[in-house]
Amino acid sequence: MNMNEAYVLLNVNYKNQKEIIDQAKKIPITKDAKSVYGICDVLVILESDNMQEIKNAIDIDLNNLKGITNITSLISVI
Repeated sequence: MNMNEAYVLLNVNYKNQKEIIDQAKKIPITKDAKSVYGICDVLVILESDNMQEIKNAIDIDLNNLKGITNITSLISVI
C-alpha cells in the first residue's frame, strides 16, 4: 500500500516554536517535526495511507495550534 506524504512548512512566532514542534509530534500521523532555517521556521512531515487523515491533520490539528502565522502544504503525489 502506498503511503501519502505531506511536507508542511510553518511560519511561527518564535516564542511558540518549541511548543508547536512538541504538539505537532503528538499528531498520530506525524513522521517528524523539526525546526529549520530558511523561508519557514518549522517542517512537519505527515504520513498516512488515508489522504483524509492528512487533510484533517493540517486543517484541524495544525490550524488549532497557537502561534502559527502561515501554513504551506506540499503533498507528495507519487
